[in-house]
Amino acid sequence: MKYTGFICLIILLLVTVIAACGEEGVRSEHHDHHGDDEHSRLTVWTDDFEFFSIFDIDPSTGLITGDLFISMNSRPSDAESGILSLMRSNEIISEQQLSASTNGVYPFVLDFKDEVEAALFLKVLMDDRELELELGQVYRSDDHSTSETVLNLSSLDKEMQWRMSISSTFAEIHEIPEVISGLGRVMDDPYHSYEITSPVEGHIDSGNFSIVPVSGTTVNRGDRLIAISPSLSSENSWTELRLGFLQAEEAYNRARRLIENDAISLREYQLREREYEVRKAGYEYFLNDNNYGARLQDAGHLLYLNAHDAGVISESYVFSGKQVKQGDPLFSIYNPYHLWLEVLAYRDELLRLPEVSEIELLAGRDTRVAIREGEVKLVSRDMRSDASGSRSRLILSIDNPDLNLALDQPVRVRLKGNDFESFVAVPNEALFDEDSHKVVFVVHSGDQFERRIVQTGRSYGGLTSITDGLEAGERIVTQGIYPLHLLTGDFHIDDGHDH
Repeated sequence: MKYTGFICLIILLLVTVIAACGEEGVRSEHHDHHGDDEHSRLTVWTDDFEFFSIFDIDPSTGLITGDLFISMNSRPSDAESGILSLMRSNEIISEQQLSASTNGVYPFVLDFKDEVEAALFLKVLMDDRELELELGQVYRSDDHSTSETVLNLSSLDKEMQWRMSISSTFAEIHEIPEVISGLGRVMDDPYHSYEITSPVEGHIDSGNFSIVPVSGTTVNRGDRLIAISPSLSSENSWTELRLGFLQAEEAYNRARRLIENDAISLREYQLREREYEVRKAGYEYFLNDNNYGARLQDAGHLLYLNAHDAGVISESYVFSGKQVKQGDPLFSIYNPYHLWLEVLAYRDELLRLPEVSEIELLAGRDTRVAIREGEVKLVSRDMRSDASGSRSRLILSIDNPDLNLALDQPVRVRLKGNDFESFVAVPNEALFDEDSHKVVFVVHSGDQFERRIVQTGRSYGGLTSITDGLEAGERIVTQGIYPLHLLTGDFHIDDGHDH
């Protein structure tokens, strides 16, 4: 049901396209370009801008009638000012000031006069930048058609593209590293986690707490976790330790008053002082330097347990009223910013990857997490095979600054090495899966697309290498793939790679 709204939107857009294609004079202020596919087209991409002109030429009159579409980051953009000219040998044949009919659309009529060919030239002020561009050559005669004939070429009106947010970019040469894939599991880092156990025998007392912390609770350093009501008598009794300290403290304070009045011998005073120091050291060690993982606070008949460091509770073993013994586990707390990652990968591939410099994780359907160089460290490499006989295990220490990963989360892992090769590469979102093929949409002009099968290779960092079917410098669609797929789904795709 969650895709129903999206599908309805696509259907509505398709109906709009079909209606636009079937009606004459749909746009009253400029020509409808869907009646046939004999129009001339010129397109220039520069920086963030696309300048696309589509026009018809009347050889008998020499008039060029069409529209100029200006896009910035694949959205309609208004020119602050501009002139569209026909030029021959640096001389202006005819020109027209830009005047928009709608946002980003500029109708024009130019005249060849006595010329048979000329350059369409644009001078425009965009975003406080003055641009001078030659859009291309135009010819009065049909013998020099600027239309490109390509198998499976289909058209989609530029204004419809804007409504569908269709975007594109150039295929470029990129260095893609050698990568291997594996399965992983997020673990706590033992150097950034700790266990809290019960320091005494007693029972969990809710005291002033409305709730006992549960798994997933975030705690800060010094936060109070629980209160324990210690048993009055037990082995290594807290009550006995505390009572012994308080009695020794009282005896020492009394001895100090007596020694000031010469009412006690120096030897007896020193005995009371030594007894107090010993009891105090044991008492304070129990509260602050114990091995139970918590900072303890003496609250009279209760013993408060406070968090030693900030973190997240991964396991909670307590509830109000529960009886506990000394040493019983109470909480497991980990630092979510520092984790370990256990990775299972094919042993023969790991042998070819002596170092791991970066990691890419697929943590959900659309959630990719990149862990860059300096944020990953090899903890251990166990090259012994697992039960399948083919996989081995790595343990990696990773940083998790954006908290994209959770404890025990299963992930798909891509390990990056230091070996790079150069490939024509496209963003992952430019690829479409169809009938076991990888497909891209190649942009041939501002409104024409070719549905093309490509062969893919290495993939990393949001890019996939193309080993066959695409050249560097060709422009491919990166956003709006699915609407284009629906609009061109009835075309046959040639997989002979004769492009």
